[in-house]
Amino acid sequence: MKKCIIIFILFSIGSSGLEAQETQTRRFINGIYQLDEFIKRQDKFVDYKDTASYNGTPYNNPSFLPGNVYQNKKLMASNVALRYNAVADEIEIKEYLETPISKAKPLPKSPDIFVKIVDAIFVFVPYLGRIEDGGYFQVLYEGDKIDIFKKLNKKFYPAKPAKTSITRNILAKFEDRPVYYLVAKNGKFYELPSARSKKLKVFGKYQEVIKKFVAKNKLNLNNEEDLIDTIIYFNSLENIEL
Repeated sequence: MKKCIIIFILFSIGSSGLEAQETQTRRFINGIYQLDEFIKRQDKFVDYKDTASYNGTPYNNPSFLPGNVYQNKKLMASNVALRYNAVADEIEIKEYLETPISKAKPLPKSPDIFVKIVDAIFVFVPYLGRIEDGGYFQVLYEGDKIDIFKKLNKKFYPAKPAKTSITRNILAKFEDRPVYYLVAKNGKFYELPSARSKKLKVFGKYQEVIKKFVAKNKLNLNNEEDLIDTIIYFNSLENIEL
């Protein structure tokens, strides 16, 4: 009997904690302003819901995925539906995956707020202290000295109607154009050029050391996983700086 009472108490405590988290999540989402016209607002004059009308996607992932929202490292919203709109540079949030898109809202842009969408972490970084000039970055790797951030840029190509009866219409297209940054612990960003040879120059006096490591391990600095492996090695060196 005593064992049953203990189990009931533990279950009650667990249920109360879950209900409290759900209440906090709902309060957090309700405190966010509704997006002006809908996510509803259609960038580039393309109906995002009509996926047959374009190639690629304006999002990091076209589907909302489960995730958490943190503010000042405190969990503010748990197991909510999140999606990163790379074109608008906004994190879209709904309470549940099943919640209609018309109920989706943009997350406030703040360096104090970050999200984890499944395993992907997104942070907002102001530019020269200005929120309006800042943007979201995906954190690919956090090291003791140097991190890797990824900016998910999208190049948009408008649709082109067929010019003759024997040619075809060309669909609008969103093309991925990611840019990678090495980020020092003092907050300074170092953009990695697209050319592999020029990427090495970012490492300054460690350029030859990194060049030998890349060659020995047959790595391609234009490959995301190889870039991460290289920065893990770079962090293992003593007294590094960019």
